[in-house]
Amino acid sequence: MEKVEKRIWDLPVRIFHWGLAISFAGAYITAEVSNVIHQAFAFLCLSFVPFRVMWGLVGSHTARFSSFVHGFDTVKAYGFELVKFRHKEYWGHNPLGAVAVVVILGLMTALVLAGLFVREDDFAAPWALSVGDGLASMLGGLHEVLANILMFVVVFHIIAILAYRLFFRDNLITPMIKGTRPANPDFEEPKFAPLWLAIISAVIAIVLTGAIFRIWIF
Repeated sequence: MEKVEKRIWDLPVRIFHWGLAISFAGAYITAEVSNVIHQAFAFLCLSFVPFRVMWGLVGSHTARFSSFVHGFDTVKAYGFELVKFRHKEYWGHNPLGAVAVVVILGLMTALVLAGLFVREDDFAAPWALSVGDGLASMLGGLHEVLANILMFVVVFHIIAILAYRLFFRDNLITPMIKGTRPANPDFEEPKFAPLWLAIISAVIAIVLTGAIFRIWIF
């Protein structure tokens, strides 16, 4: 049976995926170049987190945590199957992909929040003057460590995607760009949430992040 393109990822998920990747790369690259640009990228990074959490609760079926976050036993079983070069295709995030989503969201949150207390000779992050020198220094060091850990996770994530393509002939990149992937004609597409709900979620996320960055409060 000839396959046809069916929707898998909505636009908000795709914008989140590529937007977070670009924002983190920009923040990582500009860390030693420009505090202003670095902080702007950090703002974007943190904005994506509450948006993704909200979209994981009220968004499209494949975006909802309830559709792809599994227990430890499921993740372990899926990992053992991969080691044996047996691959079960999921319409959405597979169990290991779900772990990557949760880990990246958690690390990104901790990374940016720690960065808000960084204090240098010619720069003070939004909350840096609210703590003592010792704590500011410790959080600054934690910020750097978390940035490197997250970069390692991102690189591992990229390698895993390439491995899926090479060993299982499973193209995970194109669907995240186009929003569709091949399926049988009789396959019923999952339910997709309206775009206006994503816009409201994005506005809430930006306002919340602005408050955290002390843009809207003093």
